[in-house]
Amino acid sequence: TKQMNNLLIVLTLLGLCISLSNGFDMLGGSKVTFSNQLEHSKLLKVLCDNDEGEQLVKIGKEYEFTFGDSIFKTTRYSCKMDQGPNFKHHQEFVAYDASWSKALEATCKWIAREDGIYFSQDGNPPLRRYEWDDGNPPLRRYVWDGPHLFKN
Repeated sequence: TKQMNNLLIVLTLLGLCISLSNGFDMLGGSKVTFSNQLEHSKLLKVLCDNDEGEQLVKIGKEYEFTFGDSIFKTTRYSCKMDQGPNFKHHQEFVAYDASWSKALEATCKWIAREDGIYFSQDGNPPLRRYEWDDGNPPLRRYVWDGPHLFKN
């Protein structure tokens, strides 16, 4: 029966390893939200590399997606937002990076307004992060300078 005990231990460890590799490589329920606070009934077009395809967001509405973070803190989503006549105003940026927050369930909110794109993390007040690009060379480009701006 010592062999039986060893077999039971091996099978238990094998089952645990399979569970870890299939179900526990993602942690928490992080969320990215895009809010349309534009004026004059403008639609906001959002396209992220999350396999959900292009989303059209009406004024006063939001689009959000949730996901589990990798335990290795490598989860990252890039997105593009377009607005205006023929969607000529746009901006591409990293909308979520797991390294920005120590929380298992981080919340990132991107708000489209006429004067730019605002960012709020984990309920902090929104700050303008980007100006809208109209296809002309930028006068000034905002560069992500890390999560330190959002610490309490």
